[in-house]
Amino acid sequence: MAYVLSTRSLVGGQFTNNPGVSRHVKIIPNAAGQRVAHFLTADDWAAEVLAASGGHGVVLHVHGFNVRQPTMLDRHALIEPGLAAHGFQGAVVSFDWPSNGVVFNYSKDRADAHTVAPQLALDGIGVLRKADPNVKIHIFAHSMGNLVTRHAFHRLVELGKAAQLDFSVGEVLMIAADIASKSMGATSKKSKALYDHAGRITNYYSRADEILSLAQIYRLGQAPRLGFVGLPDTAPSGPADVYVQDYYNTHKHEWPTGPSISHNWQFLDSGFYRDAALTIAGTAAASMPTRAPTNLGNQALIR
Repeated sequence: MAYVLSTRSLVGGQFTNNPGVSRHVKIIPNAAGQRVAHFLTADDWAAEVLAASGGHGVVLHVHGFNVRQPTMLDRHALIEPGLAAHGFQGAVVSFDWPSNGVVFNYSKDRADAHTVAPQLALDGIGVLRKADPNVKIHIFAHSMGNLVTRHAFHRLVELGKAAQLDFSVGEVLMIAADIASKSMGATSKKSKALYDHAGRITNYYSRADEILSLAQIYRLGQAPRLGFVGLPDTAPSGPADVYVQDYYNTHKHEWPTGPSISHNWQFLDSGFYRDAALTIAGTAAASMPTRAPTNLGNQALIR
């Protein structure tokens, strides 16, 4: 079973790859193992998610570019037990935005990501916070999902809605983030709302990420990606930068090979989930047993 907030349009009872209204969904496999969507009211969905969390908080998974709905659910099915194996007892919810799942549709995916981003905050965080003002909410964002996440908070402020309800979150895990590193500077208008509403941001980056390397080429090499080069020198002091390139190179033989494994390996790795679970639990960066200091002044993932 999986709880999902989907922003894909619905045509003939089937989800599409185009933006739509928010739908609060519970996915339950039928007797044949097929995933069946059950539509809930926002209040019922929130009540069930909070009950599933057992008072231990909610992690919102925000998927990235080139991810169809079945792939998003496959990853959800990895994240939930991956975090649980290392102590996270709360619930995992996936924000299903309308990525096309087509590698050449990068521009359309970015446009759709901007379109539906506010729904993450309004219909995801906002609905959960309304049901329980004290619920702990964290974000697990991968690739272009980081663009969705950042823009969600930015648009709330632009729309004047940030003062109407508490949209704050605790830990924000930015994994292989496909956003410009320079846009995470302390004075960046795009990132200010995220910095203001997040308890802590942890950025995992690697220059071995072939997909982000290609994304930079696609954007004419003028915007090095956050998940490729790390936080800029102009970033505030609070976020933690975690270098994962050496970890990836050491352990890549443990995962199936494929054209995007350098970008997606985190979903398959127990060591990464251990670090993520400790981060979600609020462990101080300096106390993380999964990290070691680097000569760059940040930390590197170790096992």
